[in-house]
Amino acid sequence: MSAAGAVIAVLSAAGVVTGSFFDMEIAEAVYSPDNLFWRIITIAGMYPFFAIWVFYMGVICRQVRSSGLSEKKKAVWTVVCGYLGLSTSVICAWGMLSQDTLGGLFPQVTDNPPVIAAAALFGVFPLFFAGYFSSKKEYDDGLLKRLIRLCIIMLISVLLMTAVKMIFCRPRYRLIIRNIPEIGFQPWYLPFAGSESLINGMGIPLNDFRSFPSGHASMCMGLVFALPMLTDIYDRICGRKVLLFAAGAVFAALVCISRMVLGAHFLSDVSAGSLIAVLFLFVELRQTERHG
Repeated sequence: MSAAGAVIAVLSAAGVVTGSFFDMEIAEAVYSPDNLFWRIITIAGMYPFFAIWVFYMGVICRQVRSSGLSEKKKAVWTVVCGYLGLSTSVICAWGMLSQDTLGGLFPQVTDNPPVIAAAALFGVFPLFFAGYFSSKKEYDDGLLKRLIRLCIIMLISVLLMTAVKMIFCRPRYRLIIRNIPEIGFQPWYLPFAGSESLINGMGIPLNDFRSFPSGHASMCMGLVFALPMLTDIYDRICGRKVLLFAAGAVFAALVCISRMVLGAHFLSDVSAGSLIAVLFLFVELRQTERHG
C-alpha cells in the first residue's frame, strides 16, 4: 500500500501543477451545479472521515479501559475520548448541514442548533459506542499506539488545511462567475486580498473565500489511510487492507470530482487538499507496514 500511497502523492502533486495553468478552463468545462448525483456525493463526502474518527475514539477508549493503567488515569482517558468523540460529532453534523452540503438542498437546517444536536447525537456519536463495544476486549499496546498516532496525524492535517485556507482566501469558482467587479479568478499561489471588506460590505459568506485547499479532499484522503486500520481491530477482515484502501481511494476520487462539478473547488484545490493529507499519513502507513 505504500507504493499506492506514493502514486497518490505524485498524482496529487501533478494535479496542483496542472491546475496552476488550467484551473479556470477545467472548472468551466465540468461545472454543473444542478447535478443531483454529484451533490449527493459531496454531501456524503464529509461524513466518513468524522465517522471513522469518532469510531476510533471508542476503540481507543476500550483499549485504555482494558490496559493496566490506574483507575484514575482510565477515567481521565475515558472523559477525553468521550469529549473528542462528542465534539467531533457536533462538527460533523454542522458541516453536513451547512450551506455547502445538505443545507444547499434544505436551507432550514443550516445553523439550526436543534437539528445539528440531533444529527450529532443520533447520526454520528453512536459510532463511539460501536467502536467501544465491538472492538477487541483484550489490551493491544501496538494497536493503541497506532490508533492514537493515526488520529493525531489526521487532526494535524485538517488543522493545517484549515490554516492554509485562512491564509490564501481564494474565491470559489461559483463566486467568481457571479461577475462581482472586485472578484476575479485568483491563482492558488497568490493570496486574495480584500476578502474581509467584501464579506462585511457585501454580505458574501466567509466560506466562499475558502477554496484553496479543499477540505473535502483532505478529509477523504485521510479516510483512504484510516480505513485499512480496521483490519487490525477485527480479525475477520484481516487481509482486506488493500481492498479497504482501494475503496477509500475510489470514494475520495468521486468526492474530489463532485467538488469541482459543483463549482466549490478548482483542480489545484482538491489536489492540494489530497497532497496535504497524503504527506502526513504516508509516514504513518510506512511505519505501520514496517512494524506490522
